[in-house]
Amino acid sequence: MKRFTISLFLAICFFSLSGCDRIYGFLHKPGGEERAILGEVVFNEYNAKVEAVQKYLRLLGYAIGRSDGKFGASTRDAVARFQADEGLEVTRFVDKATWASLQYFVASPFVKNDALNAKAIQHALVKLGYDVGRVDGQMGTQTKSAIRRFQKARGLGADGLMGLKTLRVLIRETASEAPAPVAP
Repeated sequence: MKRFTISLFLAICFFSLSGCDRIYGFLHKPGGEERAILGEVVFNEYNAKVEAVQKYLRLLGYAIGRSDGKFGASTRDAVARFQADEGLEVTRFVDKATWASLQYFVASPFVKNDALNAKAIQHALVKLGYDVGRVDGQMGTQTKSAIRRFQKARGLGADGLMGLKTLRVLIRETASEAPAPVAP
C-alpha cells in the first residue's frame, strides 16, 4: 500500500504541476496558501511579492533587514512576530489570514504607495483633537508629539512612531464618527 501511495504521488506530480501544488497544500496548508499568494519562493532568489511583503512588514515597524525580495530568516521571523501581534496562528508563512491582515493595514487611508501617508495621519489626529501644527504631510516634531500623546492616551507605547498597534487603533477610531476623548 505504501508503494502504491508513493507511486500515485509521483505520477500526479509528474503529469500535473497543479496536482503537486494541491498535494503540498493538503500536506502543509500554510505553505500551500503562501505559494498560492506569493508564487514559488526559492531560497536566495528574488520574488516581487516577497519584496512587497517585506515592505509591508517594514512599514508596520518590523525589522526585516533589507527589502530585497528574498525570503530569508529575518523575514520569516518578522512574519512570525506579525502573526503573534495580530493574534494569528504563528506559522511563519504568509498564509491567507496573514495576507488578509497585512492588506487590512496597507489598504487603509494611512498608507499610500506602500508608505505611511503622513498627511492622512495628520488629518486623522486633528479630527481626534490633537494639534499636529501645520498639516503639511511631514512627520515633523509636532506630528510626532501628537502621535505620542495619542499613544499615551490609548495605553500604547508612546514612542511617536506609527507602528502596527498605533495604526490599528487609529484606523479603528477614525472609522467611527465619534472622536475619542483627548488626554491633556
